[in-house]
Amino acid sequence: MSFMHSGENGDWEKLAVLNCITGLNIGGAEHMLVRYIRNLVGGPFELSVLSLMTPGALHRDLLALHVPVASLAMARTLPSWRAISGLRQVFGRMQPSLVHGWMYHGNMAGSVGALLSSKPPVIWSVHHSLADIHNENGMTQALIRMSAIMSKSTAAIVYCSRVSAEQHEKLGYDPEKRVIIPNGVDCSIFRPRAGARDKLKATLGLGENCLVIGNVARAHPMKDHRTLVRAGHILVRQGLDIHLLFVGADHENGIVMEESATLGISDRVSILGPQADVSEIVAGLDIYASSSAWGEAFSLAILEAMASGVPAITTDVGDCAELVGDADLTAPPSNAEALAAVLGRLCQASPDERAARGLRARRRVVESYSLETYVRRHMRLYERVLAEARRVQPSLLAIFGTWGMQLGVVV
Repeated sequence: MSFMHSGENGDWEKLAVLNCITGLNIGGAEHMLVRYIRNLVGGPFELSVLSLMTPGALHRDLLALHVPVASLAMARTLPSWRAISGLRQVFGRMQPSLVHGWMYHGNMAGSVGALLSSKPPVIWSVHHSLADIHNENGMTQALIRMSAIMSKSTAAIVYCSRVSAEQHEKLGYDPEKRVIIPNGVDCSIFRPRAGARDKLKATLGLGENCLVIGNVARAHPMKDHRTLVRAGHILVRQGLDIHLLFVGADHENGIVMEESATLGISDRVSILGPQADVSEIVAGLDIYASSSAWGEAFSLAILEAMASGVPAITTDVGDCAELVGDADLTAPPSNAEALAAVLGRLCQASPDERAARGLRARRRVVESYSLETYVRRHMRLYERVLAEARRVQPSLLAIFGTWGMQLGVVV
């Protein structure tokens, strides 16, 4: 299929796609957006990004791709007349043919901006699970409930997990708009790397027999890092030679250091700040552990570890258990003893068995959760939405360019 259309002068023009997101700080959905766009550059779209807040560290990645980034420079996610005026100006200037929202605030901004402009079709994407809406702060709860009312006006709602879709639809999100597209990872970047474990252990000052259990996530209550530290303490008491590594923002002087000091295992814990590229660090882990208590839908960090050939364990939140695909690698949330039991089985396994699990994990990601698959599924969605909006001439739906054939997009 071709996503181009004929302009006023008869030349073929790319369709403009505007991606709306809260900010561009380092995070799962933000990384997903940047990697997604990187795979679309040079394709049939004129791509741009609207960051509601002042763009963060990932802004430079988009600049390197020559993708325009507009910002409303909001200090908070609470809307103001100035922000709404700025939103209208951005939409008027960029004239998108399609709007793609990312996360709650980006979704809402995309829908409001569309209403204030030429009313292009809007796709929402939801990257969060909602076991209990009361886990969210008051403003987010209000936004979710308002979004449920507005959901009927969307062209589609993309959820990265089945559980997330079901939870949001119970709160009123339109079930007819449901599209499930799990996160994807670039398996050429996240891959097993020779010598990565030795390099990481040397960096951390650890012996070769020490097992490094890693977690990549910002400090936030929903990630429940306290439970992971407590599980690590249980393993140390059992005599296992383990070390916990936390990678992400805001861990300095946070709950990880506080809890490890209380339990007397500070020497068994290391912290690295946010990293623009974690691929080499992740490939050096012996085990990846996700301890989220809520909010996780389809963990990109777990995907990255599995693609790197690292066995991963998870709490049963969102579709994370389905992602890992092995019941004995899953524990109930907020249960340090259960998490320690799952980790303990992997720690006590032979190096060969852990390696075999890691290779099976990578194969699972390559076959079902690659970035190429993620992009292809979105292209099929774009195709349908644009056709339904009659912004692509029906005769064009059978036209395939080289780029489209490479993605395997079919009508």
